[in-house]
Amino acid sequence: MEASRNQTGCLKTTLILVGTAIAFIGAIILIGDLKCAHDVEEWWMPLYPNGETVDVQYDMFRPRAWGTTTWIMTTTDDVETVKQFYRDTRLFTLKNKTRGLAWGESNVLSLEQAVEAAESRLNSLVNDFENAPEAEIDERAADIEREEAWLSTLLQLLAAGQRSRIILLSVCGI
Repeated sequence: MEASRNQTGCLKTTLILVGTAIAFIGAIILIGDLKCAHDVEEWWMPLYPNGETVDVQYDMFRPRAWGTTTWIMTTTDDVETVKQFYRDTRLFTLKNKTRGLAWGESNVLSLEQAVEAAESRLNSLVNDFENAPEAEIDERAADIEREEAWLSTLLQLLAAGQRSRIILLSVCGI
């Protein structure tokens, strides 16, 4: 009888310790995610005020928080206006705030440059497809299809009067 009580007590203690460890790790992840989201938005990479989101890719729980996020926007503003906005943001950040957990980078191109780059990538993918081994044909065809869709999106945005493409990259973590 005594051994049974000791085994039950040991099992309860183990479950409590494991549960506490999981809760602690979860709390650290949650706090880190919230801190990252704040740092990215407030200090490193605010979304461009006159921008329109075209594409968002992220690798963790949500965009612009813990992990890496690529956020693509377009705007009717000219390239220099957009670059100045991000220069001013970065200068303010560097003068007034330490990095925290986040880091960000912006890249601004005219939509014409973005179309040229997409056309160049598409041509390169088509050339690679022609020389691809049999095992890679499906993957390469999917890459070509994605690039054609992206080029089509850029051309539609250009026709709609958009002038600049903004790529925001944010990285956050411990």
